[in-house]
Amino acid sequence: MEALGINLLSFIAQIINFLIVMFLLWKFAYKPVLGILEDRQKKVEQGLKDADKAAKDRSEAELEAEKIREKAYGEANEILKNAKEAANTEAADIVKKASDQADRIMKNAKDEAAAAKDKVMKDAKKEISDVVVLALDKIVGEELDSNQKEKLTTRAISEL
Repeated sequence: MEALGINLLSFIAQIINFLIVMFLLWKFAYKPVLGILEDRQKKVEQGLKDADKAAKDRSEAELEAEKIREKAYGEANEILKNAKEAANTEAADIVKKASDQADRIMKNAKDEAAAAKDKVMKDAKKEISDVVVLALDKIVGEELDSNQKEKLTTRAISEL
């Protein structure tokens, strides 16, 4: 090999030096760099998993929020419907009570009017009978007994 210009002893020494440097680099540089790269890769993978999980959780939360919102709208509509029904029922009750009270007032007014009419008629009949008796007394000129007065008065009133 000397003919080629290669010194065998120097070549072996260089190979041994290269192997030592390679071993040292592998032990102190390559392994820690690989460890750091593996840690970094694990962190990136974990970050991706966490991001996927967060996206999944967010979509589930959005679905749950939509369900809650729909439920709340449904409950609000039910409450509004019940309130309208209660208001309509209450309004109908108030109208019925007012109508009943108006009917009672009208009946009382009619009864009072009929009673007043009857009283006026009785008073009028009494006065007419008194007038008829006085007229008969003047016409006949003598006093009639009570039976005759009553018969004549009843007949005169019935003719009116």
